[in-house]
Amino acid sequence: MRQQLFSSSAATLLFIFGMGIPFAQARHVHVTAGATAPSVGSKLFFVNGGSFNAESGYLTHLQPVHSALYGDIYYGGADITFASAALTLDNGGPEPFAALPGAHLVMVFDSVVGPNGGEIAFWDSFDGFFDATEITFTVPVDSREGTNQFSLSQNDGSEGSDPYGHIHGRKFSVNLPGLYTVGFRLIDSSHNGPGGGALHSRSDLAWFNFQAGTTIAQITRLEEKVVLTFGTEAGKSYYIETSETAGIHGSWLSIDGPIEGNDRLQSIELPLPGNPATFFRLRVE
Repeated sequence: MRQQLFSSSAATLLFIFGMGIPFAQARHVHVTAGATAPSVGSKLFFVNGGSFNAESGYLTHLQPVHSALYGDIYYGGADITFASAALTLDNGGPEPFAALPGAHLVMVFDSVVGPNGGEIAFWDSFDGFFDATEITFTVPVDSREGTNQFSLSQNDGSEGSDPYGHIHGRKFSVNLPGLYTVGFRLIDSSHNGPGGGALHSRSDLAWFNFQAGTTIAQITRLEEKVVLTFGTEAGKSYYIETSETAGIHGSWLSIDGPIEGNDRLQSIELPLPGNPATFFRLRVE
């Protein structure tokens, strides 16, 4: 079964494994970091990560743009903010599972899975009011045990300070269309624990999805069925089309849809095509 990259400049945009889509306003979510217990040595974790991590299917959408500095990229991330739970009333606390006073929570880019040749970049907004304008660092696909990081806590790491942090304007970008799954790890970079070490132990690896453009992430054959997995965006409708000839001049037939987007990965089961040389594409309205 063939899988072919294809794009169209037609008014109704067509996709196979990647092409840009128009901008759309995404809903905004907050993923909050904290500690499993209010005690020294307790493990850090994403308090509500189960609702927005890769296992949940949630997607952070990256849209095609042309940057004067970086050329054609897929950019975004306004729909997600990584934060650190507050302890004090001044910062809206006390919040459940907040880290201990004096902890300074940091988020590390540990691992990246995605299309061959892809790389994901982080854009930091240090004041939290204006969108980032330059890449802070870049992490290539297939990276493991990386050390690039950014702070979640907005304290100075001093003893007794609130580990709270909530910075907007941070963004992400990638150089190629596709589905990127990034493994993040939380660490406490403070020196207020025993022996001048951290107050909390590092978190387990937590994976989050970033969808660049509209692509079919995976095609899997199961006995007499084909399963297509692809990222969807709320407010858009998706159609599965097939053809025995690739390209804009192929005879494309719609075989499923409309499939309503919901900001998550979706999987569709289809009958196995009779012709093994069948091309699939995803059309979005």
